Amino acid sequence: MEETKPVKTEAGEPLSAEQATNVSGGDASATAGTSGLNVSSGPAPDPGAALISIYEGFVDVTSHIIERVVNAAK
Repeated sequence: MEETKPVKTEAGEPLSAEQATNVSGGDASATAGTSGLNVSSGPAPDPGAALISIYEGFVDVTSHIIERVVNAAK
Protein backbone atom coordinates (compact mmCIF):
# COMPACT_ATOMS: atom_id res chain seq x y z
CA MET A 1 0.00 0.00 0.00
CA GLU A 2 1.32 3.40 -0.90
CA GLU A 3 1.74 5.69 2.04
CA THR A 4 0.52 9.21 1.63
CA LYS A 5 1.49 12.03 3.87
CA PRO A 6 -1.08 14.71 4.57
CA VAL A 7 -0.30 18.03 2.98
CA LYS A 8 -0.86 20.86 5.42
CA THR A 9 -2.33 24.07 4.12
CA GLU A 10 -3.23 27.13 6.09
CA ALA A 11 -6.85 28.16 6.44
CA GLY A 12 -8.00 30.25 3.53
CA GLU A 13 -5.16 29.06 1.30
CA PRO A 14 -6.40 27.86 -2.13
CA LEU A 15 -6.03 24.19 -3.00
CA SER A 16 -3.81 23.05 -5.81
CA ALA A 17 -5.45 21.31 -8.79
CA GLU A 18 -4.15 17.94 -7.53
CA GLN A 19 -5.58 18.52 -4.05
CA ALA A 20 -8.93 19.57 -5.49
CA THR A 21 -9.03 16.41 -7.61
CA ASN A 22 -8.27 14.27 -4.56
CA VAL A 23 -11.02 15.96 -2.57
CA SER A 24 -13.55 15.42 -5.34
CA GLY A 25 -12.80 11.70 -5.60
CA GLY A 26 -10.36 11.87 -8.47
CA ASP A 27 -12.89 11.21 -11.23
CA ALA A 28 -14.39 14.65 -11.62
CA SER A 29 -13.02 17.92 -12.79
CA ALA A 30 -12.39 20.43 -10.07
CA THR A 31 -11.07 23.93 -10.04
CA ALA A 32 -9.94 25.98 -7.10
CA GLY A 33 -9.85 29.71 -7.12
CA THR A 34 -10.59 32.80 -5.12
CA SER A 35 -14.34 32.23 -5.42
CA GLY A 36 -14.17 28.79 -3.81
CA LEU A 37 -14.06 25.22 -5.05
CA ASN A 38 -16.10 24.29 -8.10
CA VAL A 39 -16.58 20.58 -8.69
CA SER A 40 -18.36 19.13 -11.69
CA SER A 41 -18.77 15.46 -12.42
CA GLY A 42 -19.42 13.69 -15.68
CA PRO A 43 -22.85 12.98 -17.06
CA ALA A 44 -25.46 11.52 -14.73
CA PRO A 45 -25.49 7.72 -14.64
CA ASP A 46 -28.17 5.98 -16.66
CA PRO A 47 -30.81 4.55 -14.27
CA GLY A 48 -31.53 1.67 -16.65
CA ALA A 49 -27.87 0.67 -16.78
CA ALA A 50 -27.68 0.86 -12.98
CA LEU A 51 -30.68 -1.46 -12.60
CA ILE A 52 -29.22 -3.92 -15.11
CA SER A 53 -25.94 -3.89 -13.23
CA ILE A 54 -27.72 -4.54 -9.92
CA TYR A 55 -29.71 -7.41 -11.47
CA GLU A 56 -26.55 -8.97 -12.92
CA GLY A 57 -24.91 -8.68 -9.51
CA PHE A 58 -27.81 -10.56 -7.91
CA VAL A 59 -27.56 -13.26 -10.58
CA ASP A 60 -23.82 -13.64 -9.94
CA VAL A 61 -24.31 -13.87 -6.16
CA THR A 62 -27.13 -16.41 -6.52
CA SER A 63 -25.08 -18.50 -8.91
CA HIS A 64 -22.13 -18.42 -6.51
CA ILE A 65 -24.32 -19.51 -3.58
CA ILE A 66 -25.86 -22.36 -5.56
CA GLU A 67 -22.41 -23.55 -6.64
CA ARG A 68 -21.14 -23.50 -3.04
CA VAL A 69 -24.16 -25.44 -1.76
CA VAL A 70 -23.84 -28.07 -4.52
CA ASN A 71 -20.10 -28.50 -3.86
CA ALA A 72 -20.70 -28.77 -0.10
CA ALA A 73 -23.37 -31.45 -0.61
CA LYS A 74 -21.00 -33.71 -2.61
